[in-house]
Amino acid sequence: MHKHPHPLKGTKYLGIALGITICFFIIELVGGILTNSLALLTDAWHMLNHIFALTFALVAAWLALRPVTMKRTYGYYRAEILAAFLNGIFLWAVAVFIFYQAIQRIQKPTEVESLNMLIIAVLGLIANGLAALSLSKSKDESLNVKGAFLHVVADTLGSVGAISAGIVMIFTEWYLADPLISIMIGVLIFYSSGKLVRDSLNVLLEGVPAHIDLNMLERRLVAVEGVKEVHDLHVWCITPTKMCCMSGHVVVEDETDKKKLITTLINMLKSEFGIDHTTIQLEDEGYPKATSEH
Repeated sequence: MHKHPHPLKGTKYLGIALGITICFFIIELVGGILTNSLALLTDAWHMLNHIFALTFALVAAWLALRPVTMKRTYGYYRAEILAAFLNGIFLWAVAVFIFYQAIQRIQKPTEVESLNMLIIAVLGLIANGLAALSLSKSKDESLNVKGAFLHVVADTLGSVGAISAGIVMIFTEWYLADPLISIMIGVLIFYSSGKLVRDSLNVLLEGVPAHIDLNMLERRLVAVEGVKEVHDLHVWCITPTKMCCMSGHVVVEDETDKKKLITTLINMLKSEFGIDHTTIQLEDEGYPKATSEH
């Protein structure tokens, strides 16, 4: 049984960023309702996504400390993927709602309290900046924290969009700027959530990780001295950043030192492909194959 503790020193900074984001989500949500600004409400819902992302980063940091058990032999890392998938689906729903509301506003333009909206949007931008500054102190500590950092940085685009709409409406009273910029932010949310859903689905379906070319991996295995053939090769991961796994059958040449060969293969797979969990069955030529092998 392998243990995989991954303590996270950046938990404190994640907590700070989460607290800031929650406070300004409430401010933007209430402000968007009071000022009748769709752009501000759109940015608030976008910020809600990052609250989920930061919350999960904290939960993931805690779960990562839990030991592997006889019932959870891979630990609890896959919870990250389930949360990411659900988060992506939620974002699609938010984006569709934004598009619907924006179309309604375009058909029937509504006056917006532009100055108040602008003030609140600027405060939101400051909040994102503070959260990003907090996370920047530990973003290189793990991909988990780095992902949370990138979420917060991306949210600044929503605040910039709301600020832009506020400035345009203050000087021109062109209230169509509010729904049009909201649509732009909605497109950004839809695009980013689409990648999130695709990546999480690939992990849940145990697809080959994006950084690994399976054909190249097979050629590299066959190129190792003593290897004659490779079949039934599978590569998957528990999360994109933890526990990259491989299983396969390796047909060896006669009189090969199998202990030396498997040591070479394990080291090569780790150093060249980042695969740290390997299950390799060494076989002589002519071994029977299961009907489902490939």
